[in-house]
Amino acid sequence: MSGPRYHRPKRQDQRLVAFECQSCGWVSYPERKRTCKGCSAAPAEYEEVQLQERGEIKTFVVQHYLPDDIETPQPVAIVDVPQVGDGEPARIYGLLAESELDELEVGREVEARFRELFDDGDRPINSFKFAVPRGEK
Repeated sequence: MSGPRYHRPKRQDQRLVAFECQSCGWVSYPERKRTCKGCSAAPAEYEEVQLQERGEIKTFVVQHYLPDDIETPQPVAIVDVPQVGDGEPARIYGLLAESELDELEVGREVEARFRELFDDGDRPINSFKFAVPRGEK
């Protein structure tokens, strides 16, 4: 298995760390972009921001037709995740897991659940999936 396509610092392994454009406030996740998608500043200057671990489903789709080695149905969503403190939310694309399909709807609160994907030899590489919060189903 290959590693991530972008450099991910260790602090991102168990936290949702994003990058806020200092010109317009647009939040980039999971990486800094050379050009800000919000205001087109280039090169854009970013400040690292911490995101909350809960967000709101803005839209989602349930994939039923995937290659045989991928479990279906597989729901994926665009989730708005607020910053800790003030600021614009980050819009994150992610898998929805550990939730029943009939629980999923636009506006539903979901939480990030961190998982180890693989080990790069020095440390585990983690990521997350979104799920309906436990005890709130």
